[in-house]
Amino acid sequence: MKKIIRSISLTLVSLTALALLIAMMTAYISPARLHILAFAGFFFPVLWIINLLLAIWMILRKRWLFLIPAIALLISFQHWNNSFRVKSRKSEALEEPGQMISVLSYNTRMFDYYKHSGIAGTPGLAFDFVLDKSPDIISFQEYFTKLKPEEFSPTAIALKFRGYKYKHIEYVETHKGNTGYGLAIFSKYPISDGKAIHFDQSRNMTIYADINVNGTLIRVFNTHLESIGFMDNDLKVLDSLDFRMSESQKRGLKNISNKLTRALRTRANQAEALALHIAESPYPVIVCGDFNDIPVSYVYRTMRGELKDAFTESGLGFGGTYNGRLPSFRIDYIFHDPEFQSYDFKKYHVKYSDHFPITATIDLQPKK
Repeated sequence: MKKIIRSISLTLVSLTALALLIAMMTAYISPARLHILAFAGFFFPVLWIINLLLAIWMILRKRWLFLIPAIALLISFQHWNNSFRVKSRKSEALEEPGQMISVLSYNTRMFDYYKHSGIAGTPGLAFDFVLDKSPDIISFQEYFTKLKPEEFSPTAIALKFRGYKYKHIEYVETHKGNTGYGLAIFSKYPISDGKAIHFDQSRNMTIYADINVNGTLIRVFNTHLESIGFMDNDLKVLDSLDFRMSESQKRGLKNISNKLTRALRTRANQAEALALHIAESPYPVIVCGDFNDIPVSYVYRTMRGELKDAFTESGLGFGGTYNGRLPSFRIDYIFHDPEFQSYDFKKYHVKYSDHFPITATIDLQPKK
């Protein structure tokens, strides 16, 4: 009996460790080549915790088997570090702060034009929230304007944000001059140049603005990578799943699978293209945006490159930024040049959009 128990324990521990390493590998293999592996990344945090518990259990039982999960934990630790933080870092603790700027990134979901949030007066509340935080630089994804109603008009929004003298706005989509949908960067510091980077066969894009912060030139990227494009019908299919699937549920699942596959492949290609633009920047960079992908993913690793992640520098917990019916994952990011230091990363639980806004304080000239 003891041999059987040992055999079962060895198999269980080995398979769990292997599953963790497979989930970790999603960061290294492009979904454009092997999309099915990318789904494993969503299970990485759970698998890491299970392996940690197994290692502790085996140590308490004085079993050498603890080495198997322990090795898997060590190999994958950097990815866990990207996913979960236990200690934040505050700028107020600095004795000699350098040149500090505050940055906010927010996917607004068109300022809740279609009233998905169910909160009355959402546009004004969202504007007031951002203005109350008063960041030096704002990156809006799904920025939206419309001549009517008045609260969405470019004039009304410009009046609201009159404290931001400099802005770069690019619309990926317009309709007869009445509406606009795209990306925007608002800045309290002068913008000397700005451009759009369009992706092939996609409504998503990236913009950048070169900003002069008291003599220090930086390039701020604002990006919105390919989303899955779930509709209400897709969510209803997921909600209604059971062991006896009807033909309509099977068709719904196939449609969801196709959307996921397309989005994974498209995002990987977009991330590779954008990473080249970031690498070619003549100035130190800050990269903000909605990546629509998790920290243990090919997109995250490709986009980050040698940059620092403000969340891993000064965030806390898992930092989930998605506000929707599906589990909350961290899919919105603020990256910055490795020479900079970041502090005070924060996610705000305001439900005016299907994303939570994030902020960070970045020191452009940290004291050595």
